[in-house]
Amino acid sequence: MRTVSIVIVVIVMLFAGVARAQWSEDAQKCSETTDLADCTRAIESGRLSGGALAVTFNNRANAYLNKGDYDRAIQDYDQSIRLDPDSALARNNRGSAFQHKGDYERALRDYNDAIRLDSSFAVAFSNRGRVHHFQANYAQAIADYGQAIELDPDYALAYYNRALARFDQGLHIRAVPDFVRAYNLDPDNPYRAIGLYLAKARVGDTDREALASQAKVFNMTRWPGPVIAMYIGQTAPAALLETARDPDPVAQRERQCEAYFYVGQELLLRGQRDAAARMLQGAVNTGVTSLFEYVSARAELRRLGR
Repeated sequence: MRTVSIVIVVIVMLFAGVARAQWSEDAQKCSETTDLADCTRAIESGRLSGGALAVTFNNRANAYLNKGDYDRAIQDYDQSIRLDPDSALARNNRGSAFQHKGDYERALRDYNDAIRLDSSFAVAFSNRGRVHHFQANYAQAIADYGQAIELDPDYALAYYNRALARFDQGLHIRAVPDFVRAYNLDPDNPYRAIGLYLAKARVGDTDREALASQAKVFNMTRWPGPVIAMYIGQTAPAALLETARDPDPVAQRERQCEAYFYVGQELLLRGQRDAAARMLQGAVNTGVTSLFEYVSARAELRRLGR
């Protein structure tokens, strides 16, 4: 799932704020691995209190979030916030859980609180921008992404998010510089290369050679490698749809959403608008509201008048 890297960053930041002496062995393991069993043993041991217990509830909540169990994640974030009401990090994380559930208003409240508690929290600004983006409030989304970038000029995800907001408005050429910056900061992330390729391709610069060169550092057998393979002509769109399989049902729905969206983009580049619209609707039909591909598919369908 694509949310894991963000959650890990928040875990590390939280762990840094608690003295190591306050931790049990299980709590330390929980902070390092977010293993549910370690976290639960630490919480139920009775050895933790105060900030250490708050952080451990937060870390177990992150584990539930990564597994797609958003209701249990929210329950643990509630406990973390009860123990530490001034934790901007826990509020940001709970906002992420509400966002994944599609409850954007609750997510916005948590992100607003996180920013109120820590006005230098670039991740919270980027996450709030994401919610505004998902609500098609592009001006506010771009303002929040811009604030995140001002706070952290090397924040690759914020550049990528701002580029996607412009892409979803149909402002493909204006999205290119941010995709370039996101890719240059994070060249090992295949999604950065895919976004840059699509933004350029939508304005007539279908540079498959550049994408193929960038892809040399990627594992093309690992998702989303097959997406790149389709764009550089190594596989057909129908084959990509077949590739979007995973034993984890949550991961499979995400892959299907992405596959439908990226095939839709390929069909748009070929001028096959009706077929593209069917693929984009397929992405929406997966109901994976937490993915940009879902939101971008909806935006594309609006521009197509569907």
